Amino acid sequence: MKRHMGVMASLLIMMATTVLWVGCSNSRGCYDQCGPTCEDSSYGYQQQGNVPYCTVQPSCPSDCEPCCDPCDPCCDKPNCQVCPTPCVEPLCTPAKQCRHPSTNELKCRDGLIVRAVNPKTCMLGDQYPIEFEIRACEDLCEAVVTTQLPEGVTYMKSCPEAKVEGNMLTWDIGPMKCGQCIPAQVWVKCDCEGELCACFCAKATPVRFCSLLCAKPRLVCSKCGPAEVCPGETVTYRVTVTNRGSCTAEGVVLTDNVPDGLQHSSGQKTLCYNMGNLAPCESKCVDICFCAAKRGNVCNTATITACNADSTSCQACTCICCCDVQIAKTGPKEQSLGKNADYQITVTNTGDKPLTNVVVTDCAPSATSIVSANGATIRGNQAVWKLKEVKQGEKVTFTITLTTCTPGCFTNRATVNSCEGCTACAETTTRWKGRPALHVRICDTEDPICIGDPTSYCITVMNQGPEPDNNVKVVVRFPKEIQPVAVTGDVQGTISGNTVTFTPCGTLWPRQCFNLRVDAKGRESGDGRVMVEVTSDSISTPIVQQESTHVY
Repeated sequence: MKRHMGVMASLLIMMATTVLWVGCSNSRGCYDQCGPTCEDSSYGYQQQGNVPYCTVQPSCPSDCEPCCDPCDPCCDKPNCQVCPTPCVEPLCTPAKQCRHPSTNELKCRDGLIVRAVNPKTCMLGDQYPIEFEIRACEDLCEAVVTTQLPEGVTYMKSCPEAKVEGNMLTWDIGPMKCGQCIPAQVWVKCDCEGELCACFCAKATPVRFCSLLCAKPRLVCSKCGPAEVCPGETVTYRVTVTNRGSCTAEGVVLTDNVPDGLQHSSGQKTLCYNMGNLAPCESKCVDICFCAAKRGNVCNTATITACNADSTSCQACTCICCCDVQIAKTGPKEQSLGKNADYQITVTNTGDKPLTNVVVTDCAPSATSIVSANGATIRGNQAVWKLKEVKQGEKVTFTITLTTCTPGCFTNRATVNSCEGCTACAETTTRWKGRPALHVRICDTEDPICIGDPTSYCITVMNQGPEPDNNVKVVVRFPKEIQPVAVTGDVQGTISGNTVTFTPCGTLWPRQCFNLRVDAKGRESGDGRVMVEVTSDSISTPIVQQESTHVY
């Protein structure tokens, strides 16, 4: 009996176990086992209140109707048995961890280091860059970097452009110098969830060099000096020689040929200066002093030679010139009072360069006055002409007219000056002459007289003017009532009938006079009129004076 009861109990336990673990029948009568249970050592339970629940989601197929999970839709069907242990849907899915870091570095034993950087996370569907830094630890003949993109990404672009073969990218860098760093980027699009791991590798070919230096010295020179000097001044030139080559220039010599117009204190026409050696980028200077000997434009050339370099030359030009101006003034030596005297002023640029802001000034003597000065500004007795420029060798002429009523010798002065400091002056003297003024006086000694009685006529001729008179001639004409008988005086005279003629007086100076006397006698009764006529170089119409004498 006891044995029968034990057999029955065993059968009941087996049936219960079959119902709990085998599963449930679906509509097609299939029986499938559900997924892993919480009893599996790799899974576990979590507590929600006082009720534990399984953290493992069911993995039953859709056509299976398990009875172990009340949350499964199949558990609501009539043919499903509800598990005695309630099961709750998990709150979240645990985050997975990547097996590899987002940043890694590859050190190639051949002298190349490649460092790759990934962002730590990326949203599904977004693009993200994989950044590379390719650095050479030594000189390389060739460097090649490759990377294999993971499954689940789409290649977008790369910089620099890589060779793409499927999910394999290759950069053929070529030669690299030690320390050279090349950045690179690969842009991909994230297509699925999970760990996306890109692998990369590098290959480098080290290189060594054997070289020699090919060099050449290259000499250049420059020469500077004054642009303008005056004759007699010192002219100093500075010659600068520089080696712009890649090695030392040996035995550098400067040779300077003295041009015409310059003189060296040594008297030599060729000057030599030994400058020694010039290292690369080194410069040396030589100062050469000359004396400006002749006007004109002179160019001084220096030639540079070396034992192991090509020759070169440089030149500097200087104008040996002077600023010079001349002025001349012409006018009448003599002029009569009251008349106009015309003067001509000539300004000449005798220098070697143009004159600017030229001013010509004429100052008339105080005893004279300016009648006209064409083109000038007249202020009182001063006339001023202004010119912007007078070119080299150019002549400019001005005219001025003066007059005066005062006799005498007056000097008229003109000056010229320019902005460059050139100045000159000129003058001319004019003797302003007054007219001679002859005064004639005649008087008789006896008046009236009888027929036969004597009388004398005294004649005085005086120059009352400021100027002398020449060839003063006196003629005395007697009427029929009076007869001249004798002549005396400062000049000789002759009697011809009733006319007495005196020898002309050569020069009668101002305030000078001469006296004449004619003795006569009465010849007929009546009122006799003795007439004196005086002529000279300044008098074309005779001066006539008469004296009346009564004869009884």
